[in-house]
Amino acid sequence: MLAPIGWACVLLCGFMVWSPANAQEGSDWAEMSSGATQVSGLGSVRYSVGYSNIGYDHFRSEIVVEWRDGAKRTQTIYEGIYDRPPARVWGVQGHLCVSMQACARYEDACTAQVIAYRYDAGARSFAELENGEQCSR
Repeated sequence: MLAPIGWACVLLCGFMVWSPANAQEGSDWAEMSSGATQVSGLGSVRYSVGYSNIGYDHFRSEIVVEWRDGAKRTQTIYEGIYDRPPARVWGVQGHLCVSMQACARYEDACTAQVIAYRYDAGARSFAELENGEQCSR
């Protein structure tokens, strides 16, 4: 038999292990894709794409990027739902680009959506641009 302090410790430890705050990146995702790309003027940017099937060929996803700008920086640039994972991430002419596919219901033909991000050195973060035209290869 545990003393009252022992039970409190068991309950507290159990709460910490099962707490949603401890459900960090990776544990929520059925699949992970990662890599690195170069962004002009910034250098190497590492990325991870976590995604899980939520049914009807739709995938919930999160894209996190990591880079150095005086210190290690991390930013979630995308959280949402798309079809046909994983999303692609690449750098081109000072922009970070993300491409994902959206499929019409009951159709096999999918269209690619491209999101362009520009690095804002003052804010030390990526900002989404109006359209993805800057990302054409």
